[in-house]
Amino acid sequence: MVALTVRGEVVTETVRSASRVNWVTTLFLLLTPLVGAVWGVAHIRAVGVRPVEVAAFAFYVCATGFSITTGYHRLFAHRSYECSRIVKIFYLLFGAAAFQHSVLSWCSEHRRHHKHIDRDEDPYNIQRGFFWAHIGWLLVTDHKELEDYSNVHDLTADPWIRFQDRFYVPIAVLMGFVVPFAFGWAVGNPWGCVLWAGIFRVVLVHHSTFLVNSLAHTLGRRPYTLAVSARDSVVTALLTFGEGYHNFHHRFAADYRNGVARASWDPSKWLIGGLESLGLAWNLRRVPRERIVAAQLACDSERLFARVTGCSEYARACLRERFAEMSARVEHAASRLGSVEREFRAAREQWGRRRRARLKQLRAELRSSRLEMRAARLRWRAVLAPAYW
Repeated sequence: MVALTVRGEVVTETVRSASRVNWVTTLFLLLTPLVGAVWGVAHIRAVGVRPVEVAAFAFYVCATGFSITTGYHRLFAHRSYECSRIVKIFYLLFGAAAFQHSVLSWCSEHRRHHKHIDRDEDPYNIQRGFFWAHIGWLLVTDHKELEDYSNVHDLTADPWIRFQDRFYVPIAVLMGFVVPFAFGWAVGNPWGCVLWAGIFRVVLVHHSTFLVNSLAHTLGRRPYTLAVSARDSVVTALLTFGEGYHNFHHRFAADYRNGVARASWDPSKWLIGGLESLGLAWNLRRVPRERIVAAQLACDSERLFARVTGCSEYARACLRERFAEMSARVEHAASRLGSVEREFRAAREQWGRRRRARLKQLRAELRSSRLEMRAARLRWRAVLAPAYW
């Protein structure tokens, strides 16, 4: 009887574990790279690599990748800007072709991630391990049991988004595989285009996106907040269409930029800026420079004083005084630079004879303000270097 009971419990637990597996997603995520590897080797050995295949692959990587980063993520999930209907429809079509579920599903999970980051309610909680955050959470049904779209009321009010959610599967298959096949047929290479723009591209864009949940919470620095695991890394940014400045993003989620510095690799930011210049995007949300610098100073202060807890009270008081003095200088420089940047953006939107002269004056002020800001940062780091860096 005991043996039968134990065996029954094992069978029940096995059945329960199997019922938690998201079989459709699991098979898709496992079969696409397998099919790509086997078919890819055979195809390339037989016919080589044709320029039209590479062109279709490049277009689809950009179209689906940016539809996730600038569309699903920055437009829909965080409402970082507004755009024209044609841009929105493009995102909905090619976002579906990325095979990462509908806008409603994707954004609901992402907003829960931001609200409950690093806790049990976080769908891709990095505390459960790199594999879980990268792909493991997609292989089970746990996150689907919590999905009720109660946190995306603003999105459910949009009829285009509701349409995409209702017909997600046929749209995804049509845009992800049928259109590449039709294009390939038109140029005399249907199956090659399906392989490159369909299979290869799906695998690449999948894991590029997944790295934002895994690598971006593992590799890099935390210059804006120490409260979360999200990190900034140019390596991750290079692999994820600019989404690798994740510590900044979790501190200032509404900003349309991830890489806030001018030299930061963030092609998604550049695309949104390009759409703005064409009149296809507007109301881009930018966190004032003063708030960004204040977050950096607060983060450095927290990190610094955590390292000098063993020092005497007098030494800590002296350090605190020097830190406050340098912080004030940096904040003053940041305030001036932020003010000039806002004036410059406003002047660019104006028209008239005085516009050119005003822009020329503001460019000179920008250069001066940036030099002042750079000098203030260097002095600040030089003073803190012995105790901090």
